[in-house]
Amino acid sequence: MATSAQIRQKIAELARQRADVEKKISEAEARRSKKESEAAARETSAARASSDSSKRSYLRQAGSARKAALAESNKIADLGKRLAAISRNEGNQHKSLVASEKSETSATKRVADKVRREREQAEKRLADQRRAEERRRQEERMADERRRRQERAATASLIGETERRLTKQIEAIRPPRKEQLRVLYATASSQGDLRVDEEIRRVRAAVRASTHRDQVVIEHLAAVTAGDLLDGLTSFRPHVVHFSGHADEGVLVFDDGGDVNGYGHHISVRAFKSAVEAPDEPHLLVVLNACKSADHLDQLLGRVALAVGMSDNIGDVDALTFATRFYRTLAEGQSVWAALATARADMEMNGLPDHDLPTLAALDGIDPTTVRLVIAD
Repeated sequence: MATSAQIRQKIAELARQRADVEKKISEAEARRSKKESEAAARETSAARASSDSSKRSYLRQAGSARKAALAESNKIADLGKRLAAISRNEGNQHKSLVASEKSETSATKRVADKVRREREQAEKRLADQRRAEERRRQEERMADERRRRQERAATASLIGETERRLTKQIEAIRPPRKEQLRVLYATASSQGDLRVDEEIRRVRAAVRASTHRDQVVIEHLAAVTAGDLLDGLTSFRPHVVHFSGHADEGVLVFDDGGDVNGYGHHISVRAFKSAVEAPDEPHLLVVLNACKSADHLDQLLGRVALAVGMSDNIGDVDALTFATRFYRTLAEGQSVWAALATARADMEMNGLPDHDLPTLAALDGIDPTTVRLVIAD
């Protein structure tokens, strides 16, 4: 027969197993609920989608979410069976524990006197040990306090050095001088399916309504071609380079300069980066308001310190709302990070499904929460 201690250990292990299974069931139920909500949201978005491609994309996402929810339901059923088996085992172990404890009681009485004598001797030894241990701990506390003082001094020195380094980096990004923020706003919709004209109209209106409207100037390149971009980069000398239009794996779709809608001019992200890095004065921020453009952000960082893009396909209304709030917040003198977070919040509060797509990337050592592109008086 197993000892009571062994049985208690088994009961404790079973309790841990039961708690673990219950936790997994709870987590699976939460994931299932989330996937069901996600599927419903994507189906609603599909019903509201203005284009077939967006509708198919939303329906695919909804189907994937439904499959994931069904998989979680299957996991919950399997875990329920496991939980029932554990509960039965716990009941059996409790019965065994009662029998084991009864058997051990008689043996315990026989050694009680011997245990008392040994306990008295042990208590005396323990008192001696405690006094010695207290002396040792006191010495360790004094040594630890000396080490902490030394560590605090070293940490303060390191923080000071880090702050000085970051200050120099930020000043290199945006010198603390009052200067109009120049935004080169390039838009292209070669197939005529994007509301880029409405986007730039709303962005300009938002900037005009801002506190520091006189410190922001926007140069709009409509139906932008590759040549238009190069002209704007060299003549306008922008701090911010913005592109609104279509994008795909590795390319941005510019206008081809034709008189009718077509497939546009596909420019690789590498070529776009070469164009952006070509002028003498580096740009501070590149914004790609286009589908799946977040995949390209790391490629753009270099002479450019900050870049913003979308992590998946983004709806037209979502993209328009993002751009409007992003530039309004920049024009209020907020940081680049605050502008991105505020734009995402605006999208979410308006019930737009793609509010989680805007993504910000920064060079190592650059903290976007400290970078303000509009310097207040």
